[in-house]
Amino acid sequence: MRQKVTILVLDDHPVVRQGVVAMIQAYGEGFHVVGEACSPDEGLAKAAALRPDVVVTDLIFNGSSRNGIDVIRELQMQGVPSRCVLITANMQGHYMVEAFKAGAKAFLYKESDAREYVKAIEAAFEGMTYFPPELPQELDRWSRLPRLTPSEERLMPYVAKGLTSKEIAREYNHLDSPKVIEPRTIDQHKSNIKQKFAIDSMGGLVAFAIKYCDDNNLDYRNLQIQAKRSLLGF
Repeated sequence: MRQKVTILVLDDHPVVRQGVVAMIQAYGEGFHVVGEACSPDEGLAKAAALRPDVVVTDLIFNGSSRNGIDVIRELQMQGVPSRCVLITANMQGHYMVEAFKAGAKAFLYKESDAREYVKAIEAAFEGMTYFPPELPQELDRWSRLPRLTPSEERLMPYVAKGLTSKEIAREYNHLDSPKVIEPRTIDQHKSNIKQKFAIDSMGGLVAFAIKYCDDNNLDYRNLQIQAKRSLLGF
């Protein structure tokens, strides 16, 4: 008789988390949920203590600077042997690439049915991979999209916050930094982004930055520029 597959479920929405737990226990023969967590910190602590066979983690945790990919990466770094399944409401190529690079074994939609959850968990437990059938097409589409450079990406939270190039440069240059940033340097980054993504106005750029930050779990709403010196290394 096969051993029980022990599972830890991480999701910050209690109703969703409890629904996933109930579904796994009802339809996963030989599955046993040994713990639940509502945040990356709690999940990492419970995974280290319980050492489940499989960790099922949500991608985005509201109010946390870390996401499910960070959880997977840290479990690998800490030597926790759990195999990971990442669930998300939005299938996006860059998340899938990063998830598998971090060590995820399976990737599926949060709203998948019980059969898909069972397949994903079983695959992860066996050390195999599992992903939705549209993954190759999504990765191909994603690979063809334009990309932000590291400097452009670092600019996104500040644009989303509504700061002008002069305001960003002024805040940065107030810091004890050996490098002085000119507003025209930031203007050039903005111009490059607008051209790359066919954005025709500053309002459009701000909207793009907000969506980019939301999609990539970058906190711009609570941004404290003086405390974010490292992010301004343009």
